[in-house]
Amino acid sequence: MKIGVPTMVFQLLTSLSISLINFQAKEYGDSVIAGMGPVTRIISVGSLMVFGFMKGFQPIAGYSYGAKKYERLHEAIRLSIIWSTVFCVIYGVSASLFSANIISQFTKGDLEMVRIGARALSANGLSFLLFGFYTVYSSLFLALGKGKEGFILGACRQGICFVPFILLLPLFAGVSGILYAQPAADVISAVITVFMAIRLHRELGF
Repeated sequence: MKIGVPTMVFQLLTSLSISLINFQAKEYGDSVIAGMGPVTRIISVGSLMVFGFMKGFQPIAGYSYGAKKYERLHEAIRLSIIWSTVFCVIYGVSASLFSANIISQFTKGDLEMVRIGARALSANGLSFLLFGFYTVYSSLFLALGKGKEGFILGACRQGICFVPFILLLPLFAGVSGILYAQPAADVISAVITVFMAIRLHRELGF
């Protein structure tokens, strides 16, 4: 399995998440639906850029693992986490700091859309800081031939974790539950990744 698998999963789950967000947002008006649209697109662009990093990481990880060059594998993991996280920090913090300016480019005078979209983009930008770490391990499991673990992580952020949040949070928090469902799923996905990464590192003797 290669990076195309998580990319395909990402695209399918992105479509699912958009549908669920729109379904949950429809009772709050068009401004909420319109405000969430650009957020999904902006974060998706950043996510696809991270997948570009992984296209370089996966062959190195797979070869190093197959050749039992575990020191090289460990170094590849470390560097990939560092540089993908650096990118995610720059991209996510920029999106968060300039959220209102960014969202305002997608509308002509709908202040409610800008307010909703800016809140959502600010939160999603901050949780995007975790995306590089999460994606490195999702790609790593696939590169090592651990398809089940890789698929679980690939489906976790916008599927396994996101779906319960987007369905349940609005019941308790209203529109805020829609805005913060993805950031909440990001955090839980990162926590799951930590536990899976610890187990993998023990297995590899790092």
